[in-house]
Amino acid sequence: MRRLSDGRWVGLLGIGWFVLFIVGAAVLQGEPPPAGAPVAQVRDFFHTAGRQYLVGDLVAGCAFMLLLLPFGVLLPRALSTVDRPAPWWSPLTAAGVVGLVTVGGVATSFLDAVAMARGDTRLDDSTVAALLYANSAGIALIGLPAAVFAASAATLVRHAAGPGVIAGLGWLAAALLVAGAAFPIAGDAHGPLWTVRFVSFLTLAAFVLATSGYLLTRGPRGAPGA
Repeated sequence: MRRLSDGRWVGLLGIGWFVLFIVGAAVLQGEPPPAGAPVAQVRDFFHTAGRQYLVGDLVAGCAFMLLLLPFGVLLPRALSTVDRPAPWWSPLTAAGVVGLVTVGGVATSFLDAVAMARGDTRLDDSTVAALLYANSAGIALIGLPAAVFAASAATLVRHAAGPGVIAGLGWLAAALLVAGAAFPIAGDAHGPLWTVRFVSFLTLAAFVLATSGYLLTRGPRGAPGA
């Protein structure tokens, strides 16, 4: 069995995060009503799907806390080699992923409150609306630490002489994440900036998956295909 320093275990963490995230966020949670949606629509959604939404959030939360977090923290070590040790700025990768997980956990807790109440009228209309707006602001803010993580991790890939296309994917994700973080400013729940934000997280997921695949296939000390 390979040592952790060979990076294969870190690659498995990234792939595991991707799988659990898709199952939790895309399959189980679905898409809740956006900020500004009629409160009656919000109540109906969580009355019908509140329990499933919470299960999906638990699965996605485990993916971030138990898989993506150690992936980001261990990535500098996994990419370092004898000839190319991790650079001094590599802790930015860990800082970015810690910020991503922290802000994401806070942001999702707002909708979890509505889901736990199953959209009950004990939460008045103004409270439900405020929780949706708070969730929207939190989701936007996630883009900033996520961008730090993506940019620094992509630079680490290049520092380790990894494929330029993977590094480029990370840098692209970082740029899109910063741009997408501005989507609440537009005041359009499904406008162009929201689309950028959606694409940015897909690009980030593709970058993590590609980096994980590289770690699994590059062989010890970065020897491709070993």
